[in-house]
This record gives sequence, C-alpha cells and structure tokens, in this order.
Amino acid sequence: MTELEPAGMGTRLVAWVVDRLILAGLWTLVACWGFVAYLHVIRWPPDLLNLATLIGLLLLWWIGLHAAYFVVFVGGCGQTPGKMLLGITVVRWDGAPAGYGRALLRWIGYWVAALPLGLGFVPAFFTADRRGLHDWISATRVVHRQSAPVLAAPSPAPTQMLFTSSPLPGER
Repeated sequence: MTELEPAGMGTRLVAWVVDRLILAGLWTLVACWGFVAYLHVIRWPPDLLNLATLIGLLLLWWIGLHAAYFVVFVGGCGQTPGKMLLGITVVRWDGAPAGYGRALLRWIGYWVAALPLGLGFVPAFFTADRRGLHDWISATRVVHRQSAPVLAAPSPAPTQMLFTSSPLPGER
C-alpha cells in the first residue's frame, strides 16, 4: 500500500463551501418552482396547513438532494464536485474506493458529527490523518488525489468495439 497524504483542513473546507453553493443553487431552483406552483394552486391568503406542507416538502427535498448528492458522488467516483475542483478524494481506510455503502455511512456520519454543535468535526483538526467523526464511522479518509490509487479504465463493451474506426490488429 502506498502512503496516502491526508488532505488539509483548509482544502476540505473550501471543497465543503463549493459543494454547499452548488446544493444551495439546486435547492433554490426547485424551491422557487415549488413556491410558484403553491401560488397557482392554493388560494390567497395562504392556509397555515398548506404553508406547513410546502415547508415540509421543501425540507424533504433538501434532505433528499443532500443525500443523493453526497452518496452518488462519493460512492461513484470518490469525489464531490468541490473535492474534484481541489484535487482531493474520499477513500476507504486501506486506500480502496469508498463505494456507495460507505458513502451512505459517511453522509449519516456528517449529521451525527454536526448535531453536537459540530464537535464531531473537531478531531480532524488535531489528528495526523485529519479524520473527523464521519470518517471514523464510515472507515474512510480524505486524501490528495495524486496519492490515491488510480483504477484501470474498464475495457470497452463488445458493441463499442464493433463501431470503432480504428484498424484491427495487423491492419494498417
């Protein structure tokens, strides 16, 4: 196993801000659509129950979007767009790709770490491997992409090979 260099807290914080800006933009877009639909469907002045329903749906949208964003990106390629921008990636403790199960555990770990006033993130500032509670829960760590193992690209599917214009072996 190669030694993986932990990502610094400043880099992780900037990636976190980038991801939050992307999520805020997506959420705002849907929230605006939801509010416009609310104005067209519901009579004015708004009923308290209908307004509470709208707020509840927007909260569910935020949680679902947040979960999908982090689980799909971290599980699929080990990086959110913020981490991609800054050249860091999430890997398992042994350096292998995190996978979807660990990505889900990591996302749940974010909430567990954030609930006691963010105290679950404090260990990342003081440990050599820069792991917070969410990293410990999911057995992951954030490292610089250059030090992470690179997986070989998958071979093309047989149908892709049929439609390529490259010559066959032995042809020129």
